[in-house]
Amino acid sequence: MRVLWFVNASFPAVDKRLGRPEYVGTGWWMKATLVEMVKRESLEIAIAWASDGIQKFEKFQEDNITYYLIPQHPLPLKGGTKLSRIWPNVVRNLNLVRQHKFTNELKDCVRAVDDFKPDLVHIWGTENFYGLISRKTDVPVLIKFQGLLSVIKDDYWGGVSWWRCAFMLNEMLYYLDIRKRAKNELTILKTSKYFEGRTFWDQSHLREHNPTADYYDVPEMMRPSFYEAAWSIENIKRHSVYITARSMPLKGNDCLIKAIGIARQFIPDIKLRIGGHIENSGFGKYLKSLVADLGLHDCVEFLGPLSESQIIKELLSAHVYVLSSYIENSCNSLMEAQIVGVPCVAAYVGGVTSLMTDNVNGLFFHKGDSATLAMSICKIIDDDRLASILSREARAFALSRYAKDSIVNGTLAAYKTILKQLPAGTAN
Repeated sequence: MRVLWFVNASFPAVDKRLGRPEYVGTGWWMKATLVEMVKRESLEIAIAWASDGIQKFEKFQEDNITYYLIPQHPLPLKGGTKLSRIWPNVVRNLNLVRQHKFTNELKDCVRAVDDFKPDLVHIWGTENFYGLISRKTDVPVLIKFQGLLSVIKDDYWGGVSWWRCAFMLNEMLYYLDIRKRAKNELTILKTSKYFEGRTFWDQSHLREHNPTADYYDVPEMMRPSFYEAAWSIENIKRHSVYITARSMPLKGNDCLIKAIGIARQFIPDIKLRIGGHIENSGFGKYLKSLVADLGLHDCVEFLGPLSESQIIKELLSAHVYVLSSYIENSCNSLMEAQIVGVPCVAAYVGGVTSLMTDNVNGLFFHKGDSATLAMSICKIIDDDRLASILSREARAFALSRYAKDSIVNGTLAAYKTILKQLPAGTAN
C-alpha cells in the first residue's frame, strides 16, 4: 500500500534538507506514528509539507521515504540590508490576514499525488489548505482531525477583557488568521468523505456539517519515552503544579495563575512551573504582569521551552498537572501527563471530555473558574490516596488508549476499509 501524507510540521529529514535545526515545537505525534508505521513491510509512505520558507517545489528521498516540499505563498528571500530582513516579516503578517485561494499550492499538491501515485492520501489536520485537494483528485483522501479552528475561534480570547486584546498585536494577527483558515476548514468538512478523529467532540462537529461522512476513531501516538516514564508520589516535589503552555489566551494560563493565588492561602509553599515559550509581549506580558500584581513572584516560575526529556522530568516531579484551556480537542500535553501518571486537573471543554472521567482518572473544573480549579488542586495535594488513585487510573487508561500497535492497526484498518469501498479498478 502506498500512502501520501500531507503534514503541517516539518520532519527531521526536511529540516536537514533546508539546513536548519530540527523543529521540535509541534507535530511529534506524526513523527512517532511514522516511526512505527514504516516498520510494516506492506506500507510505503511519502511526506508532503508546505511552508512559506520553501521557494520551489522539490522532491527528495531519505531513509527510503520520499519527501515533497511545497511553496505556500513563499516569503521573499532575505538579503543583506535591514529592509530586506524586515520585509519577509511584513509579508508573513499580511499573509496572516489575506484570504488565499491556494491555487498554486493545490497544483503542487496534485503534482505530488501524480508523481507518487498513492493508493490513498492521508491529511493530518483540517487547519491547513490540504483538505481542499479532495475535490481535485480521484485518489481517496482521509483527513485527520487535530484542532477545529471553526470552533476554536469562538473561545480564542479566553477570559481576556476586550480592552486588553487591543494591546496584543501578535495575538490579534493570529486570531484573524484562524478566522480566515476556519472558512477553508468548513469547506473541507462539508465536501470531504473520509475523516479520522479521536473524540466525541470532533465527531460531533463533523456530523453537524457532514452527516454522511465516514468517521474512523484512531488516537494520536505519544513520543516513545513517555510510555516508559512512570510517576510515583514518593519521588515528587510536594505542592508543585506543572503546565505545558503556549502564549495564547485560549490556553487559560491567566485562570491558572489566579487559581494559584487562591490556593496559596491554603498551601503557602505551592509552586507553579510553566513550561513552554511565553512571550515578553502581548498575552505573555499580561501573564507576567498578573504574577506581579498578585504578588506571586516567589511561587510562579516561567521555565521557557523544554526538551522532551525536560518535560518528562517536570512531569515526574509534579504533584499536579493542570490543563486550563478554554477549548481543546484532545490536548497532547494532557495525554503526556496521563501516560506518565501525573494526577490531572483539566477544564471540562471540547474533546477533553473523552480523555477523563471526573473523580476517576482526573478532576474537572469549568473553564475560567479559578476558584474551583484552585480547590481541585488543593484536593489532590491534601490527599495522597486520591492522588495515587488518579495517577494509577490515568496511566492505565492512557497506556491502553495510546498503545502503539493499536494505533498503527487502527490507522491501517481505516486505510483498508476505505480502499475496499472503491469501485473495482479505481485504486492505483
